[in-house]
Amino acid sequence: MSLSGIVTRNWRLKIAALALAVLLWVTIRLSDESVSRLTIPDVEVRVEQLDPEWVLTGPPSPARVEMTVTGPYGELLRAAMAEPVVVISLENVGQEDMVLALASDWVRNVDRTSVGIEGFAPSSIRLLFERNSVVEIPVSRRLTGRLPDSLALVSEPRANLLFAQVRGPASAVDPLETVFLQPFDLGRVTGSGRFEVRLDTVGLGGVTVSPLTAVLSVDVAPRESWVVGQLSVEFPEADADWVIDPGTLEVTLFGAELQLSAIDVDAIRVAVTADAASVRLEVERNGEARVPVTISGLTRWVEGALEADSVTVRKSGPP
Repeated sequence: MSLSGIVTRNWRLKIAALALAVLLWVTIRLSDESVSRLTIPDVEVRVEQLDPEWVLTGPPSPARVEMTVTGPYGELLRAAMAEPVVVISLENVGQEDMVLALASDWVRNVDRTSVGIEGFAPSSIRLLFERNSVVEIPVSRRLTGRLPDSLALVSEPRANLLFAQVRGPASAVDPLETVFLQPFDLGRVTGSGRFEVRLDTVGLGGVTVSPLTAVLSVDVAPRESWVVGQLSVEFPEADADWVIDPGTLEVTLFGAELQLSAIDVDAIRVAVTADAASVRLEVERNGEARVPVTISGLTRWVEGALEADSVTVRKSGPP
């Protein structure tokens, strides 16, 4: 009979016999009460830091170790399947750089009554800490968008939270000058109200902020207009023989009545914003120059509009 025939003859019976032999071997091994040794690889090392004065700056080094255990073989297999972990609890840190020898008492998920911890490889780990910093930092709000055209702000929107407590590594906390609220879109406002806004903690990794919300008060009123009248167009750097045409422009202000009534009209200025040297070259070349004008002297929540956004500058007298 050929070799292949010997192998394939009664193959089902042979496979069953092999499985039975393996089962008997495993059963004998599991019931064996003699002391065996097993190395469990890739055991996690975890730190439960209790000292509030310090913060762990990174994972332990190394973060996983090999652990050698002894005991009955069946108990060793159960210990390996239970995914043991080394948990280090630190009540007092005391220094930034610590090297700790791993202790068997730190092992969890292992029945210590039947399994002994023989050792670890490597036998020690390194931990790096940084002092915890706790400070009160000013809270700043950010406004985006515009109110609906029918509304105007009566006063500066204000948050009820002036300072927030920030806790974390000193290297992350100390450079912070302010904590921002998340941007608040004025376009969502339909009337005066109080709006809950969360603090913006994006980018503050490793830092905790308390509280996490503030209330933003927004007071609005109907948007009104007020025609101030004609104001002279100023150009302090203009040459003596230059003429500005037109020399005055009508100014109209927009805002809440309370804000409009507080405007100092004498402080409003209408002025050319162009560079005098550039205007001079254009006047010499073309006889005149069209230049932009702007309005200044308004309070933050009052807007101004001019009847024209530019004027013409030319030399006086006949061309």
